[in-house]
Amino acid sequence: MSETKQTTIRFPGPVYQRLEKASERTGLSINSLVTIACLDWLRRHENQLALWGQGKEDPHDGE
Repeated sequence: MSETKQTTIRFPGPVYQRLEKASERTGLSINSLVTIACLDWLRRHENQLALWGQGKEDPHDGE
């Protein structure tokens, strides 16, 4: 089994309030919502992350 690590994230008040509303509406915890969002971002940026891993420049620089 791979090693697990923990993190703590702080959000500005307005962002946290939006997360609280989403949590109430979905029944998911705020931690679950943040985890889902992060995993979705990683999935959508998989190609970009692979380029960074190869030492190539960020294709979105200058946008």
